[in-house]
Amino acid sequence: MTSAATPKGLRRRSRLIEAAGELLLEGGFDAVRHRAVADRAKLPLASTTYYFGSLEDLMAEAAAYVCRNDEECIAARRDALPRRRRGGQATADALAEVFIGPDTTIQTLAARYETIALAARYPRLREVVIDRRVLLAEMHSDVLQKSFRLAEPMHVRQLIAVEDGAVVGALGQRQVSPYAAAREALHEVIDVLAPRE
Repeated sequence: MTSAATPKGLRRRSRLIEAAGELLLEGGFDAVRHRAVADRAKLPLASTTYYFGSLEDLMAEAAAYVCRNDEECIAARRDALPRRRRGGQATADALAEVFIGPDTTIQTLAARYETIALAARYPRLREVVIDRRVLLAEMHSDVLQKSFRLAEPMHVRQLIAVEDGAVVGALGQRQVSPYAAAREALHEVIDVLAPRE
């Protein structure tokens, strides 16, 4: 057993991942650097290279940590959504509520979409994004089924694309709430992409 697999080693690695995730939320991927992560975790600088093969590995773990926390919040909102027949506007509102959430921080949304954008350059981030896409597609299907709406996989992917585009566009504007932008964009397409059963 290597020291990285001991209980102490696992705790140290977890502290480093949590610290990297906090830095990612606060300052984006530019903030996730070996020294900054070690300082935040209150561990020696060498621990970052001991527990992670590269900066990309550390970035991927930070992204996965942030994604897991975000996904837990999304899952809780999905689970709290009552099952009932919804019209188009109410279904779009439910999707925006679950996946964007009026209480989701700008930092969380920025990290969500920065991870997607940087996945083109970093293969380890691509793995995180692919896994997340599969999970989010399943959760979107759950919300649509709870609303008595059809949830064809291709149409679910298109709904996610509309949602993502609206949020990214809103992140670049002060006056527009990402939550409101997603709701409005989804209102326009919901009856086409997720018709009533």
